[in-house]
Amino acid sequence: MPSPLAKRSVEALLSVLLVVLSVLGAAGPSAATVGSPAGPAPDWERIAACESNGRWHINTGNGYHGGLQIDPATWRAYGGRRYAPRADLATRDEQIAIGERIVRDRGLSAWPNCARTTDSDESTTRAAEQTPPADPAPQAAPRTRSLTSPGHTTARSYVVQPGDCLSVIAARTHTPGGTKALYDLNKDKLDQGPDHIYPGQRLRLRS
Repeated sequence: MPSPLAKRSVEALLSVLLVVLSVLGAAGPSAATVGSPAGPAPDWERIAACESNGRWHINTGNGYHGGLQIDPATWRAYGGRRYAPRADLATRDEQIAIGERIVRDRGLSAWPNCARTTDSDESTTRAAEQTPPADPAPQAAPRTRSLTSPGHTTARSYVVQPGDCLSVIAARTHTPGGTKALYDLNKDKLDQGPDHIYPGQRLRLRS
């Protein structure tokens, strides 16, 4: 049978474990939130294209090296010396590995201009994808020549078309009084009779 002292020791140990577990459980989500960078993963190819024209082993002597243009102090601070003395002497993947460490610690502030360019491009792409296509412009209805209202009429006159005769013109233009009235209005022009009209001739429709 366990002694009272052993029983109290076990109870104390259990209490300590419960406290530790509760602390870890409360800190877990916060630690995960701090350790995980917000937003989508950086597009390293686009950042390198902006920083160095995509030349991963460039060294122009300006104090920044490699595709991501990392200076020696930053390269050393984030463990780059395990790969190479300078960023331009490391492989593309090794430079990206250091870039990921920088982002986890500082975000994309190390590439203020080029990171902004990639973010802007992504926002523009997302906006274009989400914008519904514009409705096609309505097409004008085909123009057809009316059988009842000719294209060469005005309010008070009509230009004779090939194939016309007075009866057709009177019906088409709704001349008051019909064919006879139309002939009477234009006797001065139709001196050879109502059957002698020709294309291009302008006839009066109203008195």
